[in-house]
Amino acid sequence: MKLKQISQLLLIDLVLQLLPIAYFAYSSPSFAENVLSGPLIQAAFYLFLIWKISGASNLARFLFLAYAAAIFLPLSVLFLMHSSSVGMMLLVLIQIAIKAYCVYQLFLTPTKLEFTKVEEESEFPKF
Repeated sequence: MKLKQISQLLLIDLVLQLLPIAYFAYSSPSFAENVLSGPLIQAAFYLFLIWKISGASNLARFLFLAYAAAIFLPLSVLFLMHSSSVGMMLLVLIQIAIKAYCVYQLFLTPTKLEFTKVEEESEFPKF
């Protein structure tokens, strides 16, 4: 249940990341022609991580941590330092909060795995 909720949060985060990119691609045809491939590759990687996290892959958890710490966080700090738009700053702060919550849930809270009880079939019938 927890991994499904985290995956849904990360999908919301991906939509929030793609909103400004979609706006710039819509408003500027040169942006769509020249610069759109990088964000789309990043979005595809992020979708792959979400898919693997929902499947409880440990490697995906660590890849998400590396992505959030090495790529997203430095770029977000740079953007916040040089941005003048309050709306964009709020959007980035929401994304940072979502990623921080997901990292907390993935690494600092215990995961409760539900096991289904399987009865062993024996050669001898039970009476």
